[in-house]
Amino acid sequence: MRRLEIAVGSCIGSPGRLTYGAFPGIDLPTGGSDALAVIIAQGLRDGPTLWLTANIHGNEVAGISAIHRLLDQALCARMSGAIVAIPSLNPAGLRTNRRHPYYDDRDPNRTYPGFKKDDDERRELSVYERLSARLLDMLRASADLYLDLHCASLLSVGFSIRDRILYKKQEDVKQLEALSAKLDEMVEAFGFPAVVEFRSKTYLARELHRSTTGAALQELRIPAFTVELGPHTMVDRAIVDACVIGLRNVMRWAGMLHDDIETMPALPSPPDKRRRRREDGPYAPATGLLDFCVKPGDYMKEGGAVARIADLWGRPVGSGAISVSADTWIIGLEDGALAYPGAAIAHIGVLEDGSLVEPWPDS
Repeated sequence: MRRLEIAVGSCIGSPGRLTYGAFPGIDLPTGGSDALAVIIAQGLRDGPTLWLTANIHGNEVAGISAIHRLLDQALCARMSGAIVAIPSLNPAGLRTNRRHPYYDDRDPNRTYPGFKKDDDERRELSVYERLSARLLDMLRASADLYLDLHCASLLSVGFSIRDRILYKKQEDVKQLEALSAKLDEMVEAFGFPAVVEFRSKTYLARELHRSTTGAALQELRIPAFTVELGPHTMVDRAIVDACVIGLRNVMRWAGMLHDDIETMPALPSPPDKRRRRREDGPYAPATGLLDFCVKPGDYMKEGGAVARIADLWGRPVGSGAISVSADTWIIGLEDGALAYPGAAIAHIGVLEDGSLVEPWPDS
């Protein structure tokens, strides 16, 4: 815990107060910059520093509302430690309601410096990679805990994503197992249904170790996870309400608040507490139009149909159904009704029994 002065850009923490400022962003050719708004809520007593960020994908807006609703002067008066909040990591995408900023074609949530690919690639860092390098330095300087708030598809539930912890040195395993146990406690305290991230090779192939929380966990070794707040482009009030309760409960778990745990409202969840892994699927076998048979939050037995598939005349394509190959929790459905060969039509949770602390693939 680092309890001296907390400063992020021009925002400087003050005991018992909310303070406001900005972190230098990306300079714009028209003048000015895309500075990032920063809020620091600091308590009167020492304690951990929790970082909260949102809106790294510009059309994922619900996290902004959650941060605004959490932070007020009354919270500062009764908390220990501090919260550093950046409501929008992507002001350009927020303005245009697009996932990516218009000045960088990389997914901004795959740009955080961490373990790099082992290849001979020679290139300059992109404009957002330069920003994310500076942001990761700020995390390194002050963060004890970190949550990044996202949204999923238009039809989706609220859930948390918990990454595996990867290692390259066997001597690190015991320490990382302790970190993994702490991360499990933090995710449990938040209270949303949670899924483990993709298997390690897929995780690296998709550069999820270079996401905000992936880099914090894999490089900085800070307990960190991602929260998905339902649909993009809009604010699902019930999920945001639950998120704010979850954030306060994480603060209680961390010793930042000292009152009673709040009860999490009922959320769509799997039927039991068995661990589940996030996957994409099932996949369309051919081009067609989808008529979904399920809704987000449903639980399906092996062989159950997620959607009917037909051509534009309404004639069944193939068997006429796209089904799951294992017992499956439906996290969300892909936007739209178009199906293409090899394209996933949903996001699902399937049973997972693998280790959550694993060697770096091929290390």
